[in-house]
Amino acid sequence: MLVTRYNGEKKTTDWILKNINEAMNFFGKGEIAISPKGSLYIGKITLQRKGETSDPTKLQFKIKPCQLFSLGE
Repeated sequence: MLVTRYNGEKKTTDWILKNINEAMNFFGKGEIAISPKGSLYIGKITLQRKGETSDPTKLQFKIKPCQLFSLGE
């Protein structure tokens, strides 16, 4: 998984490259919980029903890719 981030103050771009298994283990590690609005949290992954559709069978998986930079530290 390749992630880049741009620093506007320094005008630089950083990047990190991680094996997909290592990245998914990083995002998936942690507690499982349900939010008050019905989203499911699996570690650092948020799972929710896809909005703007009437089809309740479609799901969205959300991550914050820049969190991978903390894995490199």
